[in-house]
Amino acid sequence: MTSTPARKRESSSSIAAPRQTRSQLGLVKMLQAGRELIEASGNLDNLSINDIVDRAGTSIGAFYRRFDNKDAFFEVVQGQVMAEGLAYVRDMLEREPVWRSNDAGALADATVAFYVMVFRRNRGLYHASLLRSSQLKPSWDAAKEANREAGQQHPERPRAALAREPAAAPLSAEGVSPLSQAARRLIFLP
Repeated sequence: MTSTPARKRESSSSIAAPRQTRSQLGLVKMLQAGRELIEASGNLDNLSINDIVDRAGTSIGAFYRRFDNKDAFFEVVQGQVMAEGLAYVRDMLEREPVWRSNDAGALADATVAFYVMVFRRNRGLYHASLLRSSQLKPSWDAAKEANREAGQQHPERPRAALAREPAAAPLSAEGVSPLSQAARRLIFLP
């Protein structure tokens, strides 16, 4: 009996690339099933590899050909979600006029609205990431890296507009909401 040597993964978050269409489809199904299950539970401790492969219609062997363990699988799912988020940021910055505006309040409100939408859309994943980070696992690193990259996508105009905005402008005098003020302090200004 001959065996094919195992393909090495470059890191724990990389995937052994499938060669056949059926294997590629199985991988996509596993990632989608895992993402749905993580979103539903918000906790990796409540998720089993059997749950993932049952929902995906694949096998335990197929899982372990691609991933070393559940943590490695989570890192791939998390990386996929962060990559999708960054693609959305790039698209949003180009198509939505508020990001080309000089209105610091509108920019801060749009930033806060974006983060709220992202956290709501991926609530389970972020919850699982926070739980893992409390266990000294580097699971929050992907989110921090994606946030850093998203911040670099902002053109200088919003940063300059926010820097010109009075630091504590009350809503009645300047029309700046408390959320805008918080976003300006937390996201854009050092």
